[in-house]
Amino acid sequence: MDLITDFTGMAKTFPLMRGGGALLVLVGLGLVVGGVGGRRWFLPGLITGAALAVLVMMVGGITKTIFEGLGYPAIYQYVAFGIGIVAEVGLVNLVVAKVPDRTSREFWLWILLVVGVHFLILAFSHGPICGLLGLLCILNAGLGLLVPGIPYRALWITDGVLKIAAGSSMVLLSY
Repeated sequence: MDLITDFTGMAKTFPLMRGGGALLVLVGLGLVVGGVGGRRWFLPGLITGAALAVLVMMVGGITKTIFEGLGYPAIYQYVAFGIGIVAEVGLVNLVVAKVPDRTSREFWLWILLVVGVHFLILAFSHGPICGLLGLLCILNAGLGLLVPGIPYRALWITDGVLKIAAGSSMVLLSY
């Protein structure tokens, strides 16, 4: 399969992309709400989006709608998914250790960058859209770290919009 031109076959090759896409849309919405609402809405927006995403994944997994018509992921995709999660947890712990102020711009931009890195790994389990999202998230967070004058809320909202766009594409291409 040519992943660049065969978008219709992508979901069969990467059956995890539908569920991953749904998760990204909800987390992205939480990020956008948090960014638009201001600093005191950052964390509640993110937590709400993540909680809704987990709920959708649980319901979709139990009812099997996540894989409907797609088949099941290959073992290597589950392994890549696991490696991505372990890498993210490890890198988040590193950020927590190195940036003690958990309310700082620097802390949250490093967290957004770490999430982008984990998406690069998830490209092997969730498909190339996830990998592209990872690159764009890394560029967004990296730009914010390098150029302190960029408003933090703009970076947070941009990250959310990237996740919504990638997630929507992943879901739509899986049907």
